[in-house]
Amino acid sequence: MNIMVAKILIIVATVLFKSMSFAEVISVRSDYWCPYVCDPQSAKPGYMVEILHQVFEKKGHKVEMKLMNWVRAVKEVRTNKAQALVAASHTDAPDFIYPANSMGIMKNAYFTKKNSKWIFNGRTSLQNMRIGVINGYTYGDSIDRMIRNRHKSFIPFSGEKPLEQMVRMIESNRLDAFVENPVALHHALQGLEISANSLKVAGWVTAQDPYLFVGFSPNAAAAKEYAAILNRGIEELRRTGELQRILDKYNLEDWEKSKISLGALDDFRPRVLKSSFDLLDMFNARSL
Repeated sequence: MNIMVAKILIIVATVLFKSMSFAEVISVRSDYWCPYVCDPQSAKPGYMVEILHQVFEKKGHKVEMKLMNWVRAVKEVRTNKAQALVAASHTDAPDFIYPANSMGIMKNAYFTKKNSKWIFNGRTSLQNMRIGVINGYTYGDSIDRMIRNRHKSFIPFSGEKPLEQMVRMIESNRLDAFVENPVALHHALQGLEISANSLKVAGWVTAQDPYLFVGFSPNAAAAKEYAAILNRGIEELRRTGELQRILDKYNLEDWEKSKISLGALDDFRPRVLKSSFDLLDMFNARSL
């Protein structure tokens, strides 16, 4: 009996060891960009973060999320100090490994104070303007090119919550405008207890690649495997309805099923964005 028990214990230990050897900790990086990425310790850590937990923990992996400024987040993932970058576009890190399935769509706009008469109408309209952007972000080819060339109108912000910094500065008249995704802005304004009626859209930004992904480090041995797991996982969450249940917590719709950008405000139905932005101003804003 003792020999049999010993054999059973050896078999159990072997199975556990093999199981543990395949389980990995996946380090994830991003900056604070709610509802995509929020406080990792909260009940609502961001819908993209929740998707990662759902998908990888079912496979026995552990997801560890850490917030930092965007430039540092990209660098840590590229050098494999972390394995995944959340809410990235292909332009942010062309060398990263991406799943085929996106995690959202976004569209950026120029925002000004409600009483501003300024409208973005091409490069000449930027003269003498102070426009906030987030350091390291990609906004669209035309803006990205000007930022890279250090156009004096664009002022870069860093830190874990740069969007909040820009909102505060436009409130205090230290900025004339800033560029942001309306969905992220809406969540930031709620947290800051600032009325959305105090801002308006002064022009839309066109982007060649509006899709958002989780990108994996090109120097991580399992990057392609992680991308494949996430790709299948998103499809499964969508098929079972779990994806929409996650999105419901953030008052959002599935970006693929609805064909509505999570950040584009192409449709103003309440489920996409419950905001008090002046819709007339948004409809009339010139899309550029």
